Amino acid sequence: MVSMASEARRPIRAAFVNSGILGHRAVATLLADVTSRIPCLDATHINLSEDLTLADRIIRRALCLRAAPQAGPAANLDFSRWRQEVHAGLLAARRIAAAERRSGPFDLFHFHTQATAYASLARMRRTPSIVSIDTTQHHASLQATSRLARATYWPSLAHDGAVFRAAGAIVATSEWAAGDLRAAHPSCADKVHVLPYPVTTLEASDAWIRERAARAAETPAPPVRVLFMGGDFPRKGGPDLLAAWAAGGFGDRATLDLVTDWPVGDALPPGVRHTSRIAPRTPAWIELWRRAELFVMPTRHEAFGMVYQEAAAAGVPSIATRIGAVPEIVQEGDTGLLVPVHDQHALVSALGTLIGSAALRHQMGQAARERMQTAGSPERYASRLGAIIERLVETHGFELSHHG
Repeated sequence: MVSMASEARRPIRAAFVNSGILGHRAVATLLADVTSRIPCLDATHINLSEDLTLADRIIRRALCLRAAPQAGPAANLDFSRWRQEVHAGLLAARRIAAAERRSGPFDLFHFHTQATAYASLARMRRTPSIVSIDTTQHHASLQATSRLARATYWPSLAHDGAVFRAAGAIVATSEWAAGDLRAAHPSCADKVHVLPYPVTTLEASDAWIRERAARAAETPAPPVRVLFMGGDFPRKGGPDLLAAWAAGGFGDRATLDLVTDWPVGDALPPGVRHTSRIAPRTPAWIELWRRAELFVMPTRHEAFGMVYQEAAAAGVPSIATRIGAVPEIVQEGDTGLLVPVHDQHALVSALGTLIGSAALRHQMGQAARERMQTAGSPERYASRLGAIIERLVETHGFELSHHG
Protein backbone atom coordinates (compact mmCIF):
# COMPACT_ATOMS: atom_id res chain seq x y z
CA MET A 1 0.00 0.00 0.00
CA VAL A 2 0.91 3.69 -0.05
CA SER A 3 3.77 4.69 2.23
CA MET A 4 2.23 7.88 3.61
CA ALA A 5 3.31 8.06 7.23
CA SER A 6 0.18 8.97 9.14
CA GLU A 7 2.12 9.62 12.35
CA ALA A 8 4.27 12.30 10.68
CA ARG A 9 1.78 14.40 8.76
CA ARG A 10 -1.75 15.63 8.73
CA PRO A 11 -4.16 13.99 6.28
CA ILE A 12 -4.05 15.23 2.71
CA ARG A 13 -7.27 17.10 1.91
CA ALA A 14 -8.27 16.17 -1.63
CA ALA A 15 -11.30 17.19 -3.70
CA PHE A 16 -12.55 14.57 -6.17
CA VAL A 17 -14.69 16.32 -8.77
CA ASN A 18 -16.93 14.19 -11.00
CA SER A 19 -19.49 15.25 -13.61
CA GLY A 20 -21.87 12.55 -12.36
CA ILE A 21 -23.48 12.07 -15.78
CA LEU A 22 -23.98 8.78 -17.62
CA GLY A 23 -21.26 6.28 -16.74
CA HIS A 24 -19.38 8.89 -14.73
CA ARG A 25 -21.89 8.38 -11.93
CA ALA A 26 -20.59 4.84 -11.54
CA VAL A 27 -17.01 6.14 -11.59
CA ALA A 28 -17.86 8.54 -8.75
CA THR A 29 -19.05 5.58 -6.68
CA LEU A 30 -15.91 3.60 -7.48
CA LEU A 31 -13.64 6.52 -6.56
CA ALA A 32 -15.43 6.96 -3.24
CA ASP A 33 -14.66 3.32 -2.49
CA VAL A 34 -11.06 3.57 -3.71
CA THR A 35 -10.21 6.72 -1.77
CA SER A 36 -11.45 5.13 1.44
CA ARG A 37 -8.62 2.61 0.99
CA ILE A 38 -5.84 5.23 0.70
CA PRO A 39 -4.26 5.98 4.09
CA CYS A 40 -3.76 9.55 5.24
CA LEU A 41 -6.26 10.90 2.68
CA ASP A 42 -9.23 13.09 3.61
CA ALA A 43 -11.34 12.96 0.45
CA THR A 44 -14.23 15.29 -0.38
CA HIS A 45 -16.35 14.08 -3.31
CA ILE A 46 -18.10 16.66 -5.46
CA ASN A 47 -20.68 15.17 -7.82
CA LEU A 48 -21.87 17.82 -10.25
CA SER A 49 -25.18 16.08 -10.96
CA GLU A 50 -26.29 16.15 -7.34
CA ASP A 51 -27.82 18.92 -5.19
CA LEU A 52 -28.47 21.28 -8.09
CA THR A 53 -29.98 24.60 -6.99
CA LEU A 54 -32.53 26.54 -9.01
CA ALA A 55 -29.75 28.90 -10.11
CA ASP A 56 -27.64 25.91 -11.18
CA ARG A 57 -30.49 24.60 -13.30
CA ILE A 58 -31.13 27.98 -14.93
CA ILE A 59 -27.44 28.40 -15.80
CA ARG A 60 -27.33 24.87 -17.18
CA ARG A 61 -30.35 25.46 -19.39
CA ALA A 62 -28.93 28.74 -20.71
CA LEU A 63 -25.44 27.40 -21.42
CA CYS A 64 -26.44 24.00 -22.76
CA LEU A 65 -29.35 24.98 -25.01
CA ARG A 66 -29.16 23.16 -28.35
CA ALA A 67 -29.72 25.03 -31.61
CA ALA A 68 -28.19 22.50 -34.03
CA PRO A 69 -28.98 18.81 -34.63
CA GLN A 70 -27.41 16.20 -32.35
CA ALA A 71 -26.41 14.05 -35.32
CA GLY A 72 -25.74 14.36 -39.02
CA PRO A 73 -23.48 16.66 -41.10
CA ALA A 74 -24.63 19.79 -39.19
CA ALA A 75 -24.21 18.27 -35.73
CA ASN A 76 -22.63 20.48 -33.06
CA LEU A 77 -22.52 23.59 -35.29
CA ASP A 78 -23.83 25.47 -32.25
CA PHE A 79 -20.78 24.22 -30.28
CA SER A 80 -23.16 22.57 -27.82
CA ARG A 81 -20.57 19.98 -26.79
CA TRP A 82 -18.06 22.64 -25.82
CA ARG A 83 -20.72 24.73 -24.06
CA GLN A 84 -21.79 21.69 -22.03
CA GLU A 85 -18.15 21.10 -21.08
CA VAL A 86 -17.69 24.76 -20.12
CA HIS A 87 -20.82 24.49 -18.00
CA ALA A 88 -19.38 21.47 -16.19
CA GLY A 89 -16.17 23.40 -15.55
CA LEU A 90 -17.97 26.48 -14.24
CA LEU A 91 -20.23 24.42 -11.98
CA ALA A 92 -17.20 22.55 -10.65
CA ALA A 93 -15.41 25.83 -9.87
CA ARG A 94 -18.45 27.11 -7.94
CA ARG A 95 -18.74 23.85 -5.99
CA ILE A 96 -15.02 23.85 -5.16
CA ALA A 97 -15.19 27.47 -3.97
CA ALA A 98 -18.17 26.65 -1.75
CA ALA A 99 -16.34 23.65 -0.26
CA GLU A 100 -13.26 25.78 0.41
CA ARG A 101 -15.38 28.41 2.18
CA ARG A 102 -16.79 25.71 4.44
CA SER A 103 -13.60 23.86 5.36
CA GLY A 104 -10.55 25.63 3.94
CA PRO A 105 -8.29 25.06 0.93
CA PHE A 106 -7.56 21.64 -0.56
CA ASP A 107 -4.10 20.12 -0.91
CA LEU A 108 -4.95 18.31 -4.16
CA PHE A 109 -7.62 18.15 -6.85
CA HIS A 110 -8.75 15.15 -8.87
CA PHE A 111 -10.93 15.99 -11.89
CA HIS A 112 -12.95 13.39 -13.81
CA THR A 113 -13.09 14.06 -16.67
CA GLN A 114 -11.05 16.91 -18.14
CA ALA A 115 -14.02 19.23 -18.77
CA THR A 116 -14.69 19.54 -15.03
CA ALA A 117 -11.32 21.37 -14.79
CA TYR A 118 -12.03 23.92 -17.54
CA ALA A 119 -12.67 26.81 -15.11
CA SER A 120 -10.05 25.76 -12.56
CA LEU A 121 -6.80 26.38 -14.43
CA ALA A 122 -5.59 28.97 -11.90
CA ARG A 123 -6.25 26.55 -9.05
CA MET A 124 -4.40 23.79 -10.90
CA ARG A 125 -1.32 26.00 -11.31
CA ARG A 126 -1.04 26.59 -7.57
CA THR A 127 -2.37 23.26 -6.26
CA PRO A 128 -1.32 19.74 -7.31
CA SER A 129 -3.97 18.30 -9.62
CA ILE A 130 -4.79 15.00 -11.30
CA VAL A 131 -6.94 14.85 -14.43
CA SER A 132 -8.69 11.54 -15.15
CA ILE A 133 -9.77 10.72 -18.72
CA ASP A 134 -11.45 7.83 -20.50
CA THR A 135 -11.14 9.27 -24.01
CA THR A 136 -9.78 12.29 -25.87
CA GLN A 137 -11.50 15.00 -27.87
CA HIS A 138 -9.75 13.66 -30.96
CA HIS A 139 -11.34 10.25 -30.46
CA ALA A 140 -14.71 11.87 -29.77
CA SER A 141 -14.46 13.99 -32.92
CA LEU A 142 -13.99 10.89 -35.05
CA GLN A 143 -17.63 10.03 -34.35
CA ALA A 144 -18.73 13.14 -36.26
CA THR A 145 -20.12 12.31 -39.68
CA SER A 146 -18.78 15.36 -41.57
CA ARG A 147 -15.62 17.43 -41.77
CA LEU A 148 -17.63 20.48 -40.70
CA ALA A 149 -18.94 18.73 -37.59
CA ARG A 150 -15.43 17.54 -36.68
CA ALA A 151 -14.14 21.12 -36.98
CA THR A 152 -16.49 22.22 -34.20
CA TYR A 153 -14.38 20.28 -31.70
CA TRP A 154 -11.50 22.78 -31.88
CA PRO A 155 -12.52 24.80 -28.76
CA SER A 156 -12.70 21.59 -26.72
CA LEU A 157 -9.33 20.43 -28.08
CA ALA A 158 -7.73 23.74 -27.16
CA HIS A 159 -9.29 23.80 -23.69
CA ASP A 160 -8.24 20.20 -23.04
CA GLY A 161 -4.66 21.08 -23.95
CA ALA A 162 -4.58 23.86 -21.36
CA VAL A 163 -5.94 21.48 -18.71
CA PHE A 164 -3.40 18.76 -19.51
CA ARG A 165 -0.51 21.24 -19.36
CA ALA A 166 -1.66 22.53 -15.97
CA ALA A 167 -2.15 19.05 -14.49
CA GLY A 168 0.51 17.46 -12.31
CA ALA A 169 -0.57 14.00 -13.45
CA ILE A 170 -3.00 12.55 -15.97
CA VAL A 171 -4.71 9.23 -15.33
CA ALA A 172 -6.01 7.44 -18.43
CA THR A 173 -8.27 4.43 -18.11
CA SER A 174 -6.68 2.67 -21.10
CA GLU A 175 -3.61 2.51 -23.30
CA TRP A 176 -5.96 3.47 -26.16
CA ALA A 177 -6.75 6.84 -24.54
CA ALA A 178 -3.22 7.35 -23.19
CA GLY A 179 -1.61 6.75 -26.57
CA ASP A 180 -3.81 9.29 -28.30
CA LEU A 181 -3.15 11.88 -25.58
CA ARG A 182 0.61 11.37 -25.76
CA ALA A 183 0.54 11.75 -29.55
CA ALA A 184 -1.48 14.98 -29.36
CA HIS A 185 0.40 16.44 -26.38
CA PRO A 186 3.95 15.04 -26.37
CA SER A 187 5.05 17.55 -23.70
CA CYS A 188 2.58 15.86 -21.31
CA ALA A 189 3.63 12.28 -22.09
CA ASP A 190 5.75 11.80 -18.97
CA LYS A 191 2.86 12.56 -16.62
CA VAL A 192 0.40 10.09 -18.16
CA HIS A 193 -0.45 6.99 -16.10
CA VAL A 194 -2.69 4.13 -17.27
CA LEU A 195 -5.06 2.95 -14.53
CA PRO A 196 -8.04 0.91 -15.77
CA TYR A 197 -11.16 1.47 -13.69
CA PRO A 198 -11.44 -0.77 -10.64
CA VAL A 199 -14.44 -3.06 -10.37
CA THR A 200 -16.19 -4.30 -7.27
CA THR A 201 -15.78 -8.06 -7.46
CA LEU A 202 -18.96 -10.05 -7.07
CA GLU A 203 -17.79 -12.36 -4.28
CA ALA A 204 -20.35 -15.07 -5.02
CA SER A 205 -19.31 -15.45 -8.64
CA ASP A 206 -17.03 -18.44 -7.96
CA ALA A 207 -20.14 -20.30 -6.82
CA TRP A 208 -22.02 -18.97 -9.86
CA ILE A 209 -19.41 -20.49 -12.18
CA ARG A 210 -20.00 -23.88 -10.56
CA GLU A 211 -23.79 -23.42 -10.85
CA ARG A 212 -23.45 -22.71 -14.58
CA ALA A 213 -21.35 -25.81 -15.12
CA ALA A 214 -23.93 -27.91 -13.26
CA ARG A 215 -26.78 -26.51 -15.38
CA ALA A 216 -24.90 -27.21 -18.59
CA ALA A 217 -24.41 -30.85 -17.49
CA GLU A 218 -28.14 -31.43 -17.09
CA THR A 219 -29.91 -33.69 -19.61
CA PRO A 220 -31.43 -32.12 -21.54
CA ALA A 221 -29.44 -28.92 -20.98
CA PRO A 222 -31.65 -25.86 -20.29
CA PRO A 223 -31.56 -22.87 -22.68
CA VAL A 224 -28.38 -20.81 -22.44
CA ARG A 225 -28.99 -17.52 -20.63
CA VAL A 226 -27.60 -14.55 -22.58
CA LEU A 227 -27.54 -11.04 -21.11
CA PHE A 228 -27.43 -7.56 -22.68
CA MET A 229 -27.20 -4.53 -20.38
CA GLY A 230 -26.98 -0.99 -21.76
CA GLY A 231 -28.77 2.31 -21.26
CA ASP A 232 -28.50 3.86 -24.74
CA PHE A 233 -29.88 0.87 -26.66
CA PRO A 234 -28.97 2.04 -30.21
CA ARG A 235 -25.45 3.22 -29.27
CA LYS A 236 -24.77 0.03 -27.36
CA GLY A 237 -25.61 -2.03 -30.44
CA GLY A 238 -28.97 -3.34 -29.26
CA PRO A 239 -30.59 -3.27 -32.73
CA ASP A 240 -27.57 -5.11 -34.17
CA LEU A 241 -27.93 -7.79 -31.50
CA LEU A 242 -31.64 -8.27 -32.15
CA ALA A 243 -31.02 -8.60 -35.90
CA ALA A 244 -28.26 -11.17 -35.32
CA TRP A 245 -30.41 -13.07 -32.81
CA ALA A 246 -33.23 -13.38 -35.32
CA ALA A 247 -30.88 -14.25 -38.19
CA GLY A 248 -29.23 -17.00 -36.16
CA GLY A 249 -32.51 -18.43 -34.91
CA PHE A 250 -31.14 -18.67 -31.36
CA GLY A 251 -34.53 -18.54 -29.66
CA ASP A 252 -34.91 -22.33 -29.69
CA ARG A 253 -31.78 -22.94 -27.58
CA ALA A 254 -31.13 -19.72 -25.66
CA THR A 255 -32.85 -16.83 -23.94
CA LEU A 256 -31.78 -13.19 -24.19
CA ASP A 257 -32.43 -10.72 -21.36
CA LEU A 258 -32.41 -7.15 -22.70
CA VAL A 259 -31.81 -4.89 -19.70
CA THR A 260 -32.37 -1.30 -20.78
CA ASP A 261 -34.70 1.59 -20.01
CA TRP A 262 -34.74 2.44 -23.72
CA PRO A 263 -38.07 1.64 -25.47
CA VAL A 264 -37.39 -1.44 -27.61
CA GLY A 265 -40.95 -2.19 -28.76
CA ASP A 266 -43.04 -5.32 -28.42
CA ALA A 267 -42.07 -7.17 -31.61
CA LEU A 268 -39.07 -9.02 -30.20
CA PRO A 269 -37.62 -12.23 -31.68
CA PRO A 270 -38.35 -15.56 -29.96
CA GLY A 271 -36.49 -16.05 -26.70
CA VAL A 272 -35.97 -12.32 -26.02
CA ARG A 273 -37.23 -10.68 -22.82
CA HIS A 274 -37.08 -6.95 -22.08
CA THR A 275 -36.41 -5.78 -18.51
CA SER A 276 -36.16 -2.17 -17.36
CA ARG A 277 -35.66 -0.15 -14.18
CA ILE A 278 -32.81 -2.28 -12.88
CA ALA A 279 -30.47 -0.21 -10.71
CA PRO A 280 -26.82 -1.27 -10.29
CA ARG A 281 -25.89 -3.23 -7.15
CA THR A 282 -29.51 -4.06 -6.33
CA PRO A 283 -30.63 -7.66 -5.69
CA ALA A 284 -32.33 -7.74 -9.11
CA TRP A 285 -29.11 -6.59 -10.81
CA ILE A 286 -27.04 -9.19 -8.96
CA GLU A 287 -29.54 -11.91 -9.84
CA LEU A 288 -29.25 -11.08 -13.55
CA TRP A 289 -25.49 -11.61 -13.37
CA ARG A 290 -25.95 -14.82 -11.39
CA ARG A 291 -28.31 -16.22 -14.02
CA ALA A 292 -26.23 -15.08 -17.02
CA GLU A 293 -23.99 -17.51 -18.90
CA LEU A 294 -22.91 -15.15 -21.67
CA PHE A 295 -22.81 -11.35 -21.93
CA VAL A 296 -23.27 -9.66 -25.32
CA MET A 297 -23.02 -5.96 -26.11
CA PRO A 298 -21.96 -5.16 -29.72
CA THR A 299 -21.54 -1.47 -28.94
CA ARG A 300 -21.17 0.99 -31.79
CA HIS A 301 -19.29 3.66 -29.82
CA GLU A 302 -17.37 3.06 -26.60
CA ALA A 303 -14.52 4.73 -24.74
CA PHE A 304 -14.00 2.02 -22.14
CA GLY A 305 -16.96 -0.24 -21.32
CA MET A 306 -17.17 -0.85 -17.57
CA VAL A 307 -19.99 -3.34 -18.09
CA TYR A 308 -17.50 -5.77 -19.65
CA GLN A 309 -15.55 -5.56 -16.40
CA GLU A 310 -18.72 -6.37 -14.48
CA ALA A 311 -19.32 -9.38 -16.71
CA ALA A 312 -15.78 -10.60 -16.06
CA ALA A 313 -16.21 -10.08 -12.31
CA ALA A 314 -19.35 -12.23 -12.51
CA GLY A 315 -17.37 -14.98 -14.27
CA VAL A 316 -19.20 -14.49 -17.58
CA PRO A 317 -17.50 -14.40 -21.01
CA SER A 318 -18.32 -11.46 -23.29
CA ILE A 319 -19.00 -10.88 -26.95
CA ALA A 320 -17.98 -7.31 -27.74
CA THR A 321 -16.96 -5.06 -30.62
CA ARG A 322 -13.35 -4.33 -31.49
CA ILE A 323 -13.40 -0.58 -30.81
CA GLY A 324 -11.95 1.89 -28.32
CA ALA A 325 -10.45 0.35 -25.21
CA VAL A 326 -12.76 -2.67 -25.32
CA PRO A 327 -10.01 -5.08 -26.54
CA GLU A 328 -8.04 -4.16 -23.40
CA ILE A 329 -10.91 -5.55 -21.27
CA VAL A 330 -12.21 -8.44 -23.39
CA GLN A 331 -9.24 -10.59 -24.36
CA GLU A 332 -9.97 -12.13 -27.76
CA GLY A 333 -10.15 -15.93 -27.53
CA ASP A 334 -9.30 -15.89 -23.81
CA THR A 335 -12.06 -14.10 -21.90
CA GLY A 336 -14.46 -13.55 -24.81
CA LEU A 337 -14.87 -12.89 -28.52
CA LEU A 338 -14.52 -9.63 -30.46
CA VAL A 339 -16.41 -8.74 -33.65
CA PRO A 340 -16.32 -5.74 -36.00
CA VAL A 341 -18.99 -3.07 -35.58
CA HIS A 342 -22.16 -3.72 -37.62
CA ASP A 343 -20.88 -7.12 -38.79
CA GLN A 344 -23.98 -9.30 -38.48
CA HIS A 345 -22.30 -12.41 -39.87
CA ALA A 346 -19.47 -12.20 -37.32
CA LEU A 347 -21.92 -11.55 -34.48
CA VAL A 348 -24.09 -14.54 -35.46
CA SER A 349 -20.96 -16.69 -35.64
CA ALA A 350 -19.72 -15.55 -32.21
CA LEU A 351 -23.12 -16.15 -30.63
CA GLY A 352 -23.30 -19.59 -32.23
CA THR A 353 -19.82 -20.48 -30.97
CA LEU A 354 -20.43 -19.60 -27.33
CA ILE A 355 -24.09 -20.64 -27.13
CA GLY A 356 -23.04 -23.98 -28.60
CA SER A 357 -20.15 -24.72 -26.22
CA ALA A 358 -20.65 -24.89 -22.46
CA ALA A 359 -17.01 -25.90 -22.06
CA LEU A 360 -15.78 -22.78 -23.87
CA ARG A 361 -18.12 -20.53 -21.86
CA HIS A 362 -16.84 -22.08 -18.64
CA GLN A 363 -13.19 -21.72 -19.66
CA MET A 364 -13.56 -18.11 -20.76
CA GLY A 365 -15.73 -17.12 -17.81
CA GLN A 366 -13.22 -18.49 -15.34
CA ALA A 367 -10.33 -16.77 -17.13
CA ALA A 368 -12.26 -13.47 -17.14
CA ARG A 369 -12.97 -13.77 -13.42
CA GLU A 370 -9.33 -14.53 -12.55
CA ARG A 371 -8.02 -11.69 -14.70
CA MET A 372 -10.43 -9.16 -13.21
CA GLN A 373 -9.46 -10.11 -9.67
CA THR A 374 -6.05 -8.63 -10.49
CA ALA A 375 -6.59 -6.09 -13.26
CA GLY A 376 -9.73 -4.62 -11.68
CA SER A 377 -8.67 -4.84 -8.03
CA PRO A 378 -9.78 -1.75 -6.03
CA GLU A 379 -6.82 -2.31 -3.69
CA ARG A 380 -4.39 -2.23 -6.62
CA TYR A 381 -6.01 0.92 -8.01
CA ALA A 382 -5.91 2.59 -4.58
CA SER A 383 -2.23 1.75 -4.17
CA ARG A 384 -1.29 3.17 -7.57
CA LEU A 385 -3.46 6.29 -7.24
CA GLY A 386 -2.18 6.84 -3.69
CA ALA A 387 1.41 6.71 -4.94
CA ILE A 388 0.63 9.38 -7.56
CA ILE A 389 -1.03 11.57 -4.93
CA GLU A 390 1.92 11.16 -2.55
CA ARG A 391 4.44 12.10 -5.21
CA LEU A 392 2.50 15.20 -6.29
CA VAL A 393 1.95 16.62 -2.81
CA GLU A 394 5.51 15.91 -1.68
CA THR A 395 6.92 17.55 -4.82
CA HIS A 396 4.70 20.53 -4.10
CA GLY A 397 6.04 20.78 -0.54
CA PHE A 398 3.22 19.30 1.49
CA GLU A 399 3.15 20.65 5.06
CA LEU A 400 4.54 18.15 7.57
CA SER A 401 3.04 18.06 11.02
CA HIS A 402 5.49 16.30 13.34
CA HIS A 403 3.99 15.23 16.63
CA GLY A 404 5.66 15.95 19.94
